[in-house]
Amino acid sequence: MNVELQCCALFIIFTITVMFLREKKLDLMNRRLFFRAICACFACLIFDILSVILINMSVFHGFSPFITGIVCKFYIMLLVLQGYFGYVYASTSLLPQDRTWANVARVFSHLIFGVGEVLMLVFPIGFTAYGRIVYSYGPSTSVAYALSAIYILATITITIAYRKQMPGRRFMAMLLWQGIWLLAAVIQFIDPELLLVGFASSFGMVILYIQLENPSEFIDSSTGLFTTNALSAYVHDKYRFGKRFSMFTAKIHFLTNYVDYNMEQDAVIRTARALVALGPEPAFRIDDDTFCVLYDDKDRMFERAANIKMQKDGVTDIPAKGTYLLIPDSLEMSGPDEFFRFLHTYLECEQEIVIANEELVLKLRRQNRTKELIEDALKNDRVEVFYQPFYNVKESRFNVAEALVRIRRENGDIVPPGEFIPVAEESGQIIPLGIRVFEKVCKFLARGEAQKYGLDQIEINVSAAQFDYENPAKFIFDYMEKYKIDPKWINLEITETAAAQNRDIMIRNMMRLIEKEVSFSLDDFGTGRSNIDYFVNMPVKTIKFDYTFTRSFFNNEKTKHMLTGMVDILHKIGMDVVAEGIETKEQMMVMQDMGVEYIQGFYYSKPIPEEDFLSFLAGKN
Repeated sequence: MNVELQCCALFIIFTITVMFLREKKLDLMNRRLFFRAICACFACLIFDILSVILINMSVFHGFSPFITGIVCKFYIMLLVLQGYFGYVYASTSLLPQDRTWANVARVFSHLIFGVGEVLMLVFPIGFTAYGRIVYSYGPSTSVAYALSAIYILATITITIAYRKQMPGRRFMAMLLWQGIWLLAAVIQFIDPELLLVGFASSFGMVILYIQLENPSEFIDSSTGLFTTNALSAYVHDKYRFGKRFSMFTAKIHFLTNYVDYNMEQDAVIRTARALVALGPEPAFRIDDDTFCVLYDDKDRMFERAANIKMQKDGVTDIPAKGTYLLIPDSLEMSGPDEFFRFLHTYLECEQEIVIANEELVLKLRRQNRTKELIEDALKNDRVEVFYQPFYNVKESRFNVAEALVRIRRENGDIVPPGEFIPVAEESGQIIPLGIRVFEKVCKFLARGEAQKYGLDQIEINVSAAQFDYENPAKFIFDYMEKYKIDPKWINLEITETAAAQNRDIMIRNMMRLIEKEVSFSLDDFGTGRSNIDYFVNMPVKTIKFDYTFTRSFFNNEKTKHMLTGMVDILHKIGMDVVAEGIETKEQMMVMQDMGVEYIQGFYYSKPIPEEDFLSFLAGKN
């Protein structure tokens, strides 16, 4: 009898099913649908083998044709069921859940399947056998062929149409699965002796299992917990099907930099075991030292989180502490993208315990809108430079100005710098913003108009991020060369806090620029926590007192004495002083009497656009 390939296929499916059931796995919709497809394939193969045996017995040994016909019908009905499950497996993960046309397509596919199964059951079926050729025929079989072809082609069409929404590996696996099945059906139709459909379907299951549904791919080898990829799949699945969940996240912070590998691994393994011991909920290792557990019930999450914290507080042999992020209701976030943004943002929070709520989510959304605003402003050239002049006390003129970045909305409104600068620094967008500002300043200086009105130099802010790599000076040299800028026209301002973060790299890069005659000043002095050695050895010519420092001068006797003494010290070591934030004539006179070289503040001018600044210089100088 011609059942060798079906028996091999049955063995393959049985092996995959056992492996699938025994391995640790997540409860994902795709996995449930895959299991249905395996079961349909398993049942289909059994009835395929049984139908071949019974057809031979009926034709050659007088077995009941009625029973054989019933078995043949069940076989082709299961064959269509297998094709239907393949379509559902593909369409459920690809077709949108909230579109009317997609829901109509689902209903229509279910209706076609139901009607087709009834027709196959009602319509007559015939069968024959001669030599090794065994097959069934008739209206019932024709319906089965038609429906199987429809579902296979529909699955291939959906896969190709939505290929951009899936990884390349998934795309190829889906095409191979359905393509092999379709090819086998065509070959079997041409040569009925080659009963390939059952074997092809099982081979397709092997491809899906290895490429898409292999649970071991989602398991962290060190801890036995699920991986970050598994968490991503699980969260996307939950949001896609509108299922609420809660999450408890714990992060290990070692209290010393001298933690050896064995101690670190011990902490990781102990944490993993503690999480597994909490219950049957899936636990994940999402970073070297970060773990989480997902729950269907927030009360259970809070209970288990308290248990873990109590266990951690009892650990005394490992120099580490824990920080915890709890998300009671996943539907506070709009979807998986916002969920993971929230997770990555607040996992780095210094608080010991952070509990997600509407306020934190709204704050994150505002930050993300600001990121998009910055990106759009960079893309559509809505980044502008405003200039605030410095009054040179000795020369009684305005010969220096500070370049300040501004962003303009589409409607023309200016975004306050306090709204976008912190977000830009956190997101890394401060680097392209800084480069854009530098280029615009070079363009402005290249016009030569400001120099005609007595401007000698423009100060440009440099962030810590811009100097936190090996060759940040390249874009500075490139633009100065492009616009023929005299390096003496440029002064770069470094904040005290920024310089303290990466001093060695910053000084190395500063020296490259100083060699080309670019000068530096230390901005926001008085807001950091550096020591005297710090600014004495920084290669800067000017110290700028932060406006909060200068304001305190007029309200605090201690600050007054300290600032007066500091100006004297700075002058003795050859540095100039800029007083920021001067708003009244009285403040200006005090700073002038104290010997400050430059005064900056609203008393003279707020930051103003380029053309207004030129008018200011023309009028004042």
